[in-house]
Order: sequence, then C-alpha cells, then structure tokens
Amino acid sequence: MEIVKQTEKELVFQNRLSYGCAFLFAFPWVGISLLFSLVKLSDMEVIKVSCQRVEPTQVNCQVNNSEYLGLIPYSSTSLTRVTEAKLNSRKSQASDGYTSFNHFVTLVTKTGKEVVSWQSISSVNDVRGYPQEMIDMATKINTFINNSTEPSLLIQYDLRWKKENLIPLAIGITFLGIGVLLLYTLLYLKVITLNKSERLLTYKIYSLLGIKTKHYSFAQIKELILDSYTDSDGDKSCSLELVLPAENQNHQFKIPLILYDSDIEKVKKLANVVANFIDKPYQYLSNK
Repeated sequence: MEIVKQTEKELVFQNRLSYGCAFLFAFPWVGISLLFSLVKLSDMEVIKVSCQRVEPTQVNCQVNNSEYLGLIPYSSTSLTRVTEAKLNSRKSQASDGYTSFNHFVTLVTKTGKEVVSWQSISSVNDVRGYPQEMIDMATKINTFINNSTEPSLLIQYDLRWKKENLIPLAIGITFLGIGVLLLYTLLYLKVITLNKSERLLTYKIYSLLGIKTKHYSFAQIKELILDSYTDSDGDKSCSLELVLPAENQNHQFKIPLILYDSDIEKVKKLANVVANFIDKPYQYLSNK
C-alpha cells in the first residue's frame, strides 16, 4: 500500500491496482471462454417450418431460422406453390485432403425454382447438419403436400439441447466462471482511512461484487507491528501491519500497510507516522 492522502486529521492508504496482472491472467479465461461460449450459443439454433394449404393443390411455406437458443432471428424464407422438399448432401474436399459433408434441405416450387430453406450452422465430426432429422422433416413436408385433407403443417428443427452443443457450452461456461473468479481475486482496491478527529479506522474493499466496508475505533487496534525479516543471504526487508480484532475472538485480523520492503528507513519512518497518528507505539519484531 501507499499513502495517497496525508493531513493533520486524515491518513489514507491505498493498494496499487494491478490491471496488467489481472489482464494477463484473467483475459485468456474470460475473453477466449466468452468467445467460445458465444460461438456455441450461435450453433444452438431453432428452425421452424410453417406450411399452409391455400388450395387443394397449392401449398405455401415459410421457414424461420433463429440462433442463440432460438432467441435471435437470422433468416426467413417464404415460398409459394411448393411441390417438394428435398434433402441434399454435398461433399467437400480441401487441398490438404480434408473431407467434410454438408446436409441441407431445399424446397422446390412449381416453376422448378429450388431454394435452400434450412441447413444447420453446427458441424459435428466433419458433418454439418443432422441428416436423419432433416430426412424426417422433408418427409413430413412431402406427406403434407400430397395429402390434400390437411390444412396446415408446423414442424420444428431444434438444436438447442443437442449434447454436441451442450457439452462444449458447459465447458466454455465453466472456464468463463474461472476467469470471472480470477478477475474478482485480482481486480480489487483496498483503502484504509485513519481519521484522527473521530479516532476511527475505515477499511474498504472495492471489487466486482461491490464495496465491503468495516469500521474500527482506534481503541480496537490491538497492535502496530514492524516486522523485520532477514533471509539466508542476509538480505533484510520489513513489513508494517495493523492488527485488528477478527470475527472469531481466537484469531486476529492483520492489515498489511507495507509488505517486504527493502527500504528499511522508509518503513520505520512510516511506522512512526502511523504510531503518532493512532497514539499507539509500534512493536518491533525480527527473525534475527
């Protein structure tokens, strides 16, 4: 922490926000997982086919495609005088020998016009579309066209709850949750305010979940500790901590004002400033 405000009546400490650290560790989890989840959500489409018999031999059809759990429409096709629904399969081979298959349904009009009416966005095992379900849909439309007694037909091709979509989406959401948790852990701001007039310590933590505030009177401050540590190489560093009562009476709540600073004189100077401010001498501890 560092002093951001110092007057005769108020002393304010604030930790430095490490945006770079938060971005470095959390962005791959949040950004990539969010992008992956959005792609999978777009694959969770719903295709609705509505056909009306205008005359015994005339059928009009409308096909509405929507993505993102069926909430966002992205295409709509209306055709008159539909005579047939056809399942099409197309094989594609890239220059490197990679082979994929695309299954889609077309509606054929009386004039011979053939329009791609629906095809799956998602691809599983190099196969785009679910051929068996598309066959069923095409069969239902052809049965309806040939049965002049039925006035209307409504069928739905639902990809929202396919395991091929749900499992990757669950993985993406899990990693996204980990990223948000990392952001919550890394991206926070701690502010300690010592008010000499009110003899009050205010401890605030700003995080993604909001602001958490605790108040302590100066009388509740148990200790101000200046802890000197010397490592095996003889290098010395100091920490300065305020010791406060915890919710559990058998434990203590320590707020570090400075952690492992090698500038010993600076830490001692700050310890004297805080000690004079709260009217409580600091306690010096050392491992050697």
